[in-house]
Formats: sequence, C-alpha cells, structure tokens
Amino acid sequence: MPHYYDTMLAEYIKNPGQRWLGLDTLVNSQFDYEMISYSDITDKKKLSFEEVDLEKAAIYSWEDVYMTYKLYMEQLSNPYITNSSILEEMEHPLMLVLSEMETNGIKIDRDILKWIGLRLEGAIIELEKEIHSLAGVEFNIKSPKQVGEILFESLGLPSWKKTKTGYSVNAEVLDGLKKEYPIAEKIVKYRHYSKLQSTYIEWLLDVASNDDRIHTSYNQTVTSTGRLSSNSPNLQNIPTGDDIAGEIRTAFIADSPDDYLMAFDYSQVEVRLLAIMSQDENLLNAFKQERDIHQVTGEFIFKTTQITSTQRKFAKAVNFWVIYGISPFGLSKMIDISQKDAKIYIDAFYENYPKVRLFFDKIILECKKNSYVETLFGRRRYIPSINDANKMIQKWAEREAINMPIQGTSADIIKLAMIEISTMLKQWWYKSTMLLQVHDELVFNIKAWEKNELEKKIPQIMENILKDSPIKLKVDGETGKNWKETK
Repeated sequence: MPHYYDTMLAEYIKNPGQRWLGLDTLVNSQFDYEMISYSDITDKKKLSFEEVDLEKAAIYSWEDVYMTYKLYMEQLSNPYITNSSILEEMEHPLMLVLSEMETNGIKIDRDILKWIGLRLEGAIIELEKEIHSLAGVEFNIKSPKQVGEILFESLGLPSWKKTKTGYSVNAEVLDGLKKEYPIAEKIVKYRHYSKLQSTYIEWLLDVASNDDRIHTSYNQTVTSTGRLSSNSPNLQNIPTGDDIAGEIRTAFIADSPDDYLMAFDYSQVEVRLLAIMSQDENLLNAFKQERDIHQVTGEFIFKTTQITSTQRKFAKAVNFWVIYGISPFGLSKMIDISQKDAKIYIDAFYENYPKVRLFFDKIILECKKNSYVETLFGRRRYIPSINDANKMIQKWAEREAINMPIQGTSADIIKLAMIEISTMLKQWWYKSTMLLQVHDELVFNIKAWEKNELEKKIPQIMENILKDSPIKLKVDGETGKNWKETK
C-alpha cells in the first residue's frame, strides 16, 4: 500500500455508478450507522466550526477519523480494490497531479473579460430591441410565460407543448421554431448571450483570486466512465468557436509575457480506440494509411469519392455517435435528416466496419453475463439494468454498455498521460506547468526556453500510453499567448 490512501476513490473504482460517495452516506449504507452531521453540530450552519463547543467538536472529529479507518479496513477485504491497478497506478497518483493543477490555477486578463462583457451587454440590448420589434410589443424576454403568450397567442406560432403554467418555451421548442421564425432564433441567441454574461463573464471575474488566477476543482469520483469533471468554476465548459462566445478563451493567458500556453489534444481518440478494440481491418487500415476517417466513412455511406463538406459532416456524426449506440431516430434529430436516411447511414457504417458490430454484440453479451463492462485498463462499470425485464430500460443499458469501454479507456489514457508528464516535468526540473485538463486536451504554461523540447516530449508521452497497439494514438499541439490561439 502507498503512504496515502483515499477511501472515496476506492469506493468509486469499486462501483463508479454510485452517486453519493460522501463519508456519512457510505458509513450509513455499509455499517447502518448514522454519523453526527455538520449541520447539527453547527446549529444548521449558524456557527462556524471554531465556535462549536470543544467537547462536541472533538467527538465529531473523532467519529470522522474512526469511521474513515473502519471503512478503510472494510475496503482492504475487497480483492477488487486491493488488487486494482486503477486505484494504485492511476487514481492515487493522479490525485497529487490534480492537487498541483488546482493550486497553480490559470491566469486571466480581467480587462479582456470586462471588454467581452461590454460587447455582450450591447448585443443583448440590440437583440432585445429586435425581438420587441418583431413581436410588435415590449415584454419580459426572461419570462417563459410572457414569451409563450407572445409566440403562441399574439403571433400564432405553432405550439409544441403546453404545461400547467403555460406554453413550453424550452430550448427544444425554440430550436424547432428558429429555422422558420426569426423571433424564435433571436430569443435563442438572447438566452445564449445572457447565459454567457452571467455564467462566464460575471462568474469568472467573481471567482478569480487576487493575483488574477482561476482555480478550478477537479472531481475524480463523479462520472460513471472515469472521466474527470471540473467545477467552481467548470473550466471544461468554456465555449469554443469564432463568435463572441469563443472570445472568452482569449482572456485565459500565459503566466508572463515571455511564456506561452500550449494545448495538446488527442485527435479522434474514441474512433481510434474503436478501431483498436474492435480490430476491424477497414478502420485500422484507414488510420494506418493516415487517411481522413470521416472522408473514408463518407465514401462508404454515399458510394462516391467526391465527398462534399456536408456529407463529410454527416459521416463525422455517424463515426462519433455510433460509439454511443445512437438509433436512427437519434441521428436524424442530431443532423436534421430523415429517419430513413439515418438508418441507411448507420447500416452502411456497420456493413463496411463489420467487426464493430461483432465487438458491440460481444460487449452486450458479456455485460448480460457479468453485469459489468471494462476498459482496456480494467476499470469496471456495473450495469445491472442490462437484464431488466423492461425493454426500454434494457436498451438504454445496452447503449451505456457499448459506450463505456471506449469512453472509459479514453479517460484512462489521458489520466495516465497526465501522471507521466507530471513525473517527467519534475524529473528534469522543468519550470513549465500543467494547467488544465479538458476532456481529451491538456493545457500547459510553457517557458520560452523549454518550448522546443516540450513540444516534442509531451505529445510523445501522450501518443505512447497504449503499448503494443496496432495503430498509434495521434496528438495535435498548438501554441499561443492565450487559450483561444491554441485551437
């Protein structure tokens, strides 16, 4: 055992489908014991912990320590935990890497954020005027009730849904209307800009430290696939693109004028993993020949080598969403085509990558037998609902079973890469630091004199995490003075 151990991580790898992994919940479920709550000891949080009676505070603290130890001893009797390379070689070492990243944070330029905020404010005011003009009357655009009355009563737009409180004007409804009705499109844009203003501009300015750095918190025990999540603030959700939303990334900057931000991103990692894990020759050969995989799939689907940009976009959607077990109905909604065409595209995919279907069938069969699926590294996810009598629940479970080994392996790969890169940076006394993890992307602050070495060393580590693989993983890297310039 290492000199550190985390009982929450151990419970998480045992069953990542669990939603509540706090000490109180685990102790209650495993030992049928109700722990003293923080709310009770602080009089529903009216007192700070320093103000709590010393004897009560001591009992509360002793109970936390004792029950953590008891949980630890219980976990040691579980062979899956004690024999798990996931815990010892991945999650425990990663915990220290993430701690450093959270402490370091990433620098922001407050003036840039404020400038983007002013632009958003102006765009919101202009949209409000345009919406009122199209409606022929002023109303509160932030009120769903008033929006519903204007759209469906005053203007007579076709109504999709009606709730107890009025017409539904959620994102799905407005997305269905915006192609034909400019007012719906502008309301969608108004909501988007308002959310950018409050969720990103105002919040980032509010949570930034006195030295103009954003310190996110990474969560290792939230997602069921092993992926990391980020909160307070969520830096994995900062928008991309060339519009005003994408400009927010220009406010994330290097530590000093002489430094660089460098982002390394796994390219098409899930489709590459599908090729590796299914052993489908057509998929593998496309990557071995370094062909554009979306072009290749497009040629299969549309039976021509002259693929248009739209056809490539459709093929890209098929390549990606088949991994999630998407249905013809789901794909038709995703790329706005008929269900008939969606079925033709999905069928063509399986026809030309036949071992993918066999791979998925094998996953489902083994999951029905074992009630769990595994990544290439042995991370498990239990899916007992795959044997549910309800066919709808069973189908949903099958889609989860298909997706987890690939998405989970992708998560494992970037975690191992982070550990190796962190070790390399320390071993060679580099001053450059790892700042962010955003799904398949790692962002670094790079010192100018280390740039030439690290732009080779980092992708080399990332691309070689999978040993003895029939094809290599591929990593793209970009450098800039701000985060947007690295995409």
